[in-house]
Amino acid sequence: MHKMRAITLSSYLEVAASVGLDGPRMLRQAGIEPASLVNPEERLPASVVVRLIDRSAELSGCESFGLLLTAARTFASLGPLSLLFERLPNMREVIDAAIAFQRHMNDILAISLEDVGESTVIRLDMAPGYWSVQVFDFLVTVAYRVLTGAPGHYWQPDCVHLVRKAPDDPSPWRQVMPVPIEFGATFNGLSSTNAAMRAPNPQADATMARHARQLLNLVQVESAEDGLNERVRRSITLLLPSGRATIEQVAAHLGMSARSLQRRLDDEGKQFAEVLAGVRRELAIAYLANSAHPVTSVASLVGYASPSSFTRWFAEDFGKSPQAWRADQARVEAAPPPIWRP
Repeated sequence: MHKMRAITLSSYLEVAASVGLDGPRMLRQAGIEPASLVNPEERLPASVVVRLIDRSAELSGCESFGLLLTAARTFASLGPLSLLFERLPNMREVIDAAIAFQRHMNDILAISLEDVGESTVIRLDMAPGYWSVQVFDFLVTVAYRVLTGAPGHYWQPDCVHLVRKAPDDPSPWRQVMPVPIEFGATFNGLSSTNAAMRAPNPQADATMARHARQLLNLVQVESAEDGLNERVRRSITLLLPSGRATIEQVAAHLGMSARSLQRRLDDEGKQFAEVLAGVRRELAIAYLANSAHPVTSVASLVGYASPSSFTRWFAEDFGKSPQAWRADQARVEAAPPPIWRP
């Protein structure tokens, strides 16, 4: 079972009350005892946390609910990770360490780093099945708060990127993250110049960083015990937008041959094409429902070189074209929200 740290909900009761919700009741209905939020390192089921945040945003009509949950998050809220990050020589090494220790944050987060010309992209993805606009708002904003709040304040991104549709009122996002924000982006995350990523950290200390890394290696993190199928799904999610989600590329990403990968999937009763289609299906729905990207862009994001090929696949799978599916979804969203009764 995938887990998230209880600190994700550290501000939940205050935010829920501010938007007119009965926070303790919402928590209990989700199967979370309010007392479980006292220990920030306690692990909660990720599916429960994601549903709670989405449901709270829906019932309250607050489009910035995920953003508001980040109010109390600081560099120190990283817990033991902050001991390492504050002593690394530059932001690039911080992100490399975040990738190595990402399970210390939560089980559904996937961090990747990519150089694009003179820029560096820090991309944040969620494990397939957990795609949520509100949770992406939360994760990207926490990343911004934590990384810019590092001791010495030596780094600032050039831009924040969010796949979500532009909110009706973007001012809350711009107040929290006073840098350019690209809504309707092709990925969720942050970008910076290569030079800024290598700017020296005035607090760097190689000896203390080494001790912190040794300490983190001793910290027991509850494992989600992912099978190969789940790791393949994560790799496909990362490789689809670049058109590299082939069995050969995914196998290389996981450090094995394509033949070995398919043999091990066979042992789990899966075929690579089946797993690929499942991830494409989830991402296509997420992009069509939660972004303003034209269908041509969605086709590219889920790995289709041709929009017509994407449209044919979508129509065969969903019984209607992407445009018709999106129009139906828009009509559902336009319906009056449910009435919250305390």
